[in-house]
Amino acid sequence: MVAVARRSVLIGGAVGAGLLAAGCTAGGPSSPAPTTPAPPDPLLAELADERRLIAGYDATIERHPGLRARLTAVRDDHAAHAAALVTALGPAAPPSPTTPAATDSPAASPGASPTASSGASPGGSPGAAPSTGIESSGGGTGIPATPAAAVAALRAAERAAAAARGTVALTAPPDRARLLAGISASEASHVAVLA
Repeated sequence: MVAVARRSVLIGGAVGAGLLAAGCTAGGPSSPAPTTPAPPDPLLAELADERRLIAGYDATIERHPGLRARLTAVRDDHAAHAAALVTALGPAAPPSPTTPAATDSPAASPGASPTASSGASPGGSPGAAPSTGIESSGGGTGIPATPAAAVAALRAAERAAAAARGTVALTAPPDRARLLAGISASEASHVAVLA
């Protein structure tokens, strides 16, 4: 049996521990760097805002049926905007929620899927679209009591939506910028239609 000096064992142990520690930190295999998830598609917030606008038009028409003829074409434009955004988003687009007001209302365009406020996009998009000011809140409708005030609220919502879409278009990729700019222009024209 070979006698090993105590000093050799201690030195060997210290060297082994040092190599083990060095292997775990500096030169050894490392775990993959943490990745941050890609930011949510900005079109998700724009789609949610379009759906809020549609719900606002549906609620306004329901509360003030005399406005149906004046508001239906503008509401249908928003349904077309939402459909274009869904197409651009592809599989990332959240399904469109339905509401009784939208499905029972003749304001819903044929062939278009009725939509309503979705609140937030899946995954909790941090770039939430601005409030339209016409959505339902709790048990109340949030729709002004007089037709003139309701139309004024829709005009303000259109103005805000046009500005929001235009701002997002400035930093969007070219194909999406064109879509958002077109929607923004349409919403700006709605302000004049509702005047």
